[in-house]
Order: sequence, then structure tokens, then C-alpha cells
Amino acid sequence: MLDHIQRSGKLLLVTKALRVFGFGFLSIILPLYLLRLGYSHIFIGIVLSVSIFSSVVYNTLISAFADRFGRGRSLILLSVMMAFSGALLASNLSPAAVVFAAMIGAMSVTGTETGPFMAIEQAAIPNLVKGKNRTSTFGIYNFLGYSAAALGALFSGLPVLFGSFSGFYLLLYIYIVIALTLAFIYHRIGDGLEPRKKKVTKVHLSDKGKRTILKLSVLFSIDAFGGGFILQSLLTLWFVSRYNMGLGTLSLIFLATNIITAISLLIAPMIAKRIGLLNTMVFTHIPSNIFLIAIPIAPTAISAVIFLFLRQSLSQMDVPTRQSYTMAIVKPEERTALSGITNIPRSVANGISPSISSYLIGAFDYSIPFFASGAIKIFYDILIFMTFRKVKPPEEK
Repeated sequence: MLDHIQRSGKLLLVTKALRVFGFGFLSIILPLYLLRLGYSHIFIGIVLSVSIFSSVVYNTLISAFADRFGRGRSLILLSVMMAFSGALLASNLSPAAVVFAAMIGAMSVTGTETGPFMAIEQAAIPNLVKGKNRTSTFGIYNFLGYSAAALGALFSGLPVLFGSFSGFYLLLYIYIVIALTLAFIYHRIGDGLEPRKKKVTKVHLSDKGKRTILKLSVLFSIDAFGGGFILQSLLTLWFVSRYNMGLGTLSLIFLATNIITAISLLIAPMIAKRIGLLNTMVFTHIPSNIFLIAIPIAPTAISAVIFLFLRQSLSQMDVPTRQSYTMAIVKPEERTALSGITNIPRSVANGISPSISSYLIGAFDYSIPFFASGAIKIFYDILIFMTFRKVKPPEEK
């Protein structure tokens, strides 16, 4: 299944799995860890927002300088910052240190990944496989990510076994080791990540490329703003607040959701071959958001979890198809810029929502964030379909 992927691409699959394994348990334990330390819901929302906003800076730098500075060196630097962030969280020196850790850590608290690591890897992958294998490779890449996130979710239950803060600290130390391991692997990959044109002096975008990036940036920011209302960390807070669920139960729920999501990512390329990449993105996303809206109006905890599972069976099918589609409709030399630039407004929009959502959960109605998220994301689905329905990737022309 991996024979068509070059060695550097296979190592990227390893880094994806390791990294998202760490993000998988961090996104669940972080809000509960901060609650145990005595921080308020609003402060936790601020920390989550800061971690997302930091991606704006990273993605800006990546889109402008990663190909010149070196993709490998950029990824090593990000890994070191990730490790330093984990050390700050474990030390809990002060509220300012916690916020600073969120600011510099290039971490993901969303349960998915849209940050600087993925921006670089996503741009590198199309050069490591043939065009006909691009979508399936992105499917495998994301399948391994969500499978690792499922294991990470399971590991998030360690504090239940160890009690007190020992389990939280153990997971944070594991997170630091993961980050340092990533730095080592990126060093081993070496030049395998770099653009085929060795000397990159300046990012050149065609007029068509600029228009495409602008449209995608606006559309992705709408989707991200809606998605920010229901991050995995905020779902954790919601289940705790609404149903008083324990960490052990939550770890099993998110284990199951990530397994379901991982399986759907292998199915998505098969659907795309039949109905097209854009159609797969839109026509799986809309029903998933209907299921999202249904979660808070479910009469019991079990039915709410069932709706969550149904939502996850469809909600991420647009990820490998979107990555493949966007990388295919621009020139190869524009891919890093597209990946980084589109993530900037996406990160800004995604960073605004968590603070609003955590405030609404703590002060008002539990249901509002779900309704807002579902409605906004359905609006995005309609817009992207209307905007790009006539733009076909090479293999669909």
C-alpha cells in the first residue's frame, strides 16, 4: 500500500503519527489539567485561542521563508519549540508561562491539525508521489494521523490510573519526548523535503494563483471560524459540564471518534474517484454538520455520543480531498505559499471562536456553540461549491 511513496514520504507518515498522537492526548487533558490547577473557563478559552493564533505567525513565516530557509530546518525548529512548550506547561511557573507555552508551542488543541507542521508536509507530499496517487497518499497520511489521535485519546486516561497530577505530568513528559523525536527524524530526512528547484530565492505567485489563494483563504476562514466553536478541547469541557463525565469515559469516547474518523479517511479517496474531489468535500460535510447540530438537543448522554460518532464518520472526509484538490489546482512552486497563506486567516478565524464558545458554555446555553458551528460550516459548504464547481484538478478534466 506504501510502495508508491518515496522514503522521505514514508518518514513523513511516521512524523504525522507521532505528532498527532501527542496532540491527541494534549487536546483532551489540557483543559482538565488547567482546571485542576484552578484556572477559570475563560482563561482556558484564552489559552486555546492563543495557541491557535500563534499559528498565524508560524504560517506567515512558513509561507514566506520555509522554502528559502529550508523545510527540514523549519520543521526541526518547530519541534524544538514544541518540546520547550511542553516543558513550560509541566512546570506551571505562572499563568503568563502557560499563555507563553501556548504562544510558542505550535501545538494543536483542535483534535485535528491545521498548523505549521502540516503546512510544510502537505506541500512536500505531492513531490514524493505520482499525481494519480496524490489523493490516496493524503488519505493514508490523515488516516495514520487520526489513528494516532485515537491512541492519544486512549492515553489521555492515564491520569485516572495514576491519580492526582502524576498522570498529567507523565503525559506532558511523553509529549516533550515526542517533540524531540520529531526533530531527530526531520534531521534524518535531510534534503528529501526540499523543493526540486534547489535555489529558492523568492516566492513567485501567478495572477491566477493569487486569485485562487485569496478565494480559498476567505472560504477556509469561514469554515475555521465555525469549527472553532467545537474543538476537541471544548467538547471535553462540554461533556464534563453537561453530563459530569470523567476523564476515563471521555478518553474512550474520543478513542472511538478518532477510529471512526480514521476509517472514513480511507473511504474518502474511493468516493472522490466516483464523484470528484470537490463533490466529496461538500456532500459529506453538510450532513456531518447536521449531526453536529443534533448533539446538544439529544435527550441523553448516550444519544449525544451517537450523534458525535455519526458526525465524525463524515466530518473529516473533506480533509484528504481538500488537500489533494488545493495542491492540484495551483502550480507546484505555489504549493508551500498556498498551504501557508490559506492557514493564516484560517488560524485567525479558528482562534476567535474558542474564547466565545467557552464563555457561552460557562455562562449561557450549552447548545449555542453547536448551533453556531453547524450553521456557519454549512454556509461554507455552499459557498465553496458555488465558487469552485467549475475548477477541476488535472485528473478530472
